[in-house]
Amino acid sequence: MAYIVRRQSVYYLNLRLPKHLFPNRHTLRISLRVRERQVALFLATSLVEQVSKHLCEHPLTPPEMLRELCMQLRDSSPMPVIHTALQHASGPTAKQTSSSPALATLSKLYIAEGKRGGTWRQGSIDDVERALADLFELMGDMPAAAFDAHQARLLKERLSRCPQYFGLRPEFKGKTLRQVVESGSTYKTITAVTVNNRLRKLTAFLNWCKANGYVAENPLAGMKVMTGSAKEARLSFDRHDLTALLSHEALWKEARKHPWRYWLPLMGRVTGARLEELCQLRVDDFTEQQGIQCIRIDDSREGQNLKNASSRRLLPLHSALLDMGLLQYVESVKASGADRVFPELEAVRGKLGHAPSKWFGRYKTKLGITDPRKTFHSFRHTLIDDLRDAGVQDSLIKRIAGHEDAAVTFSVYGSRTPLKAMLEALLTIPMTATACRPRW
Repeated sequence: MAYIVRRQSVYYLNLRLPKHLFPNRHTLRISLRVRERQVALFLATSLVEQVSKHLCEHPLTPPEMLRELCMQLRDSSPMPVIHTALQHASGPTAKQTSSSPALATLSKLYIAEGKRGGTWRQGSIDDVERALADLFELMGDMPAAAFDAHQARLLKERLSRCPQYFGLRPEFKGKTLRQVVESGSTYKTITAVTVNNRLRKLTAFLNWCKANGYVAENPLAGMKVMTGSAKEARLSFDRHDLTALLSHEALWKEARKHPWRYWLPLMGRVTGARLEELCQLRVDDFTEQQGIQCIRIDDSREGQNLKNASSRRLLPLHSALLDMGLLQYVESVKASGADRVFPELEAVRGKLGHAPSKWFGRYKTKLGITDPRKTFHSFRHTLIDDLRDAGVQDSLIKRIAGHEDAAVTFSVYGSRTPLKAMLEALLTIPMTATACRPRW
C-alpha cells in the first residue's frame, strides 16, 4: 500500500496529513514494529481509518498528538489478534499472497478480454475503467489475494466520501482523490446510487478474478450502500409542472440554438424513453412499421447503449409529435448529412445525455421546479403513472417502458410487437404543450 514503507526489515506507517490542516508538515512516520508485509498492511489500514475518523471530529489536533494517538492504537492491537484476523479474512498464506498477481495487472487483462469479446461498448468500457481508477486511487495496488473483507469495507467507505466533479472543482486542483477523501473537508459527495454503480463494476471485476482462479472469494459480493427505493428517489411531474415544462414559449426560447432542447422534453413526455435512449437516436431509427410511425430504441450502432436487453423496442410516435413536425426535423437533419438526430451532442464519459441532463436541471429550476427528485427521468415515471390511471394493461406498459415482461402472453407466444395497441395506449397521454410547428 502507498502508506507503508520498509526500513531495515521493519515496516513503518507513512501517514499523509491533510494539507489544508497541516500546511507545514505533510507526513508522519511511525514504526509499526512488524516485519511481515501482510501484518503491516492490516495494521496500517486500521490505523489510517481510525486517524481519519479522529480528524473528522477533531480537525485541529496537532501532529504530535496524532503521533501519540497512532502509537496508542498500534500498541493496543495485539499481534496474535491481527494474525488471526488475517488468516480468517484473506485465507491465503503469506507465501500465497506474495505470489498473487497484482490487481492492476489483472485489471488490464480483464479490460482486454472485455474488449476482445465484443460485448462491451465504449460507454461500458469507460464506466469500468473509471471504477478501476477509483479503486487504485483510493486503495493503491496490491496482490489480489490481499484484497479482503476489511479492504472491501474500507473501499466502500472511501467511495462514499468521494466528491462530486472531483476533476472539475478548482479547490481540489493539485490534490489526489485519496488526499481529498482523507482530508476531513466538507463538500458535496457523489450519490449512493453512483457509489453502488462503481461497486457493481468492481464486483464484476472480482467475479472475473474468482472465475479465473486468481482469488478464492469475492469480498465485494453483495456489498452496497443502503439507499431509499427507486420510487422514493424520483417523483412524477404534476400537471402544473408539465404545463410549465412543455410551454411552447419556454421551449422555443431555450431551443433557438439547440433544437434538442425543444424536442427532448416533448419526446420524453409521450414516449417515456430514457434520456440517453433519446439522445443516441439515429435518423434511420425513425421507421414506419405496420403502417405506424415509430422510433427504434436499439444499440446496434457505435455509441448506442441500452440498460438491458428488455430496453430494445419499437415505440409508436404520438400524433402530437407528428403534428409539431418531428419527422420534418429529422428529414432536415438527414439532408444535412448528419447521422444522429441530435448531432450537436457530444459524449461525456460515454454519455450523450450529459449536457441535456445538466441543461434540464437548470431549465426546471428556472421554472420554479426545485425538488431534486424531479428530473428528466420523471417524464418516464409520469407516463407510466398516466397509463396506469388510464387503465392500460400492465403488459403494454412494460412494452412501452422497455421493462422485462414475464407474462406468457407476449414473451412466449407473441413475437410481433403490438404497435396498434401501444399507440392507442400512448394516445391517452395528453400533450400539454401549446406548441406550433417550429422552423429550423
